[in-house]
Amino acid sequence: MAESARNDPGRMTPEYNYEHFSLAHRTLDRLEGVREGEPAPDFIASRLDGTPVRLSDYRGRPVVLEAGSVTCPMYERGIDRMNALAFRYPDVAFLVLYTREAHPGERLGPHRNMDDKINAARFVAEADSEGRTILVDDLDGSAHRQYGMLPNTVHVIDPDGAVVFRSMWNDPSVVEHALRRMRSGGDPSTLRPRFRPAPPKVLLRILHRAGWQALRDFAVAFPRVVWVHLKRWWTASQGSTGSRARQRPLGGW
Repeated sequence: MAESARNDPGRMTPEYNYEHFSLAHRTLDRLEGVREGEPAPDFIASRLDGTPVRLSDYRGRPVVLEAGSVTCPMYERGIDRMNALAFRYPDVAFLVLYTREAHPGERLGPHRNMDDKINAARFVAEADSEGRTILVDDLDGSAHRQYGMLPNTVHVIDPDGAVVFRSMWNDPSVVEHALRRMRSGGDPSTLRPRFRPAPPKVLLRILHRAGWQALRDFAVAFPRVVWVHLKRWWTASQGSTGSRARQRPLGGW
């Protein structure tokens, strides 16, 4: 991270807010960042009206934290189902961490300032009827980095601030299973979500929304994306993913 970017949160950071999608910006075979059983890192983000809020403000309630952006088909495909889930679980804080644009294009490009980023998040709320609370990360992706820096991660956090479940890609049905297990005193971290790609209709709609550049960039990267996910699925099916930490902390944030 550039030191100047940390000192000026309103300044664009090209190494994070990339101009073109490619696999150079992410590692799709593993999820970095906070793990199950660890305290959820606290962070400060902005609501759509610019009001700052901390993740720890939700301490005492279960939290479902999903990463997303208006150019991320994986996030967009689940908006309606996640809103429905939030309606069924009113005691849970359902939050969207607005990150960098997953597939920037000439119409919806990388964020050059915080106004760009907040406007993109507003677009999701207005055009896509996102009803959950949107927390807009800073331009350098400070919160995003702590939670794995992939485009559509999901983390379930218990009322004491500990991560009890995480996944590289959000699947609303698995999130609901995780919430039920947490409520019943079970261990949500043993759930093994499967990668479910965005339907072609959603994929093309979101990439076209961003611009032709986003479509071209995805087409170039697509063969390797498929290979990485097939390889990861095969490794997991062979039982070589390794054991996960099971110990729970006293609390987090």
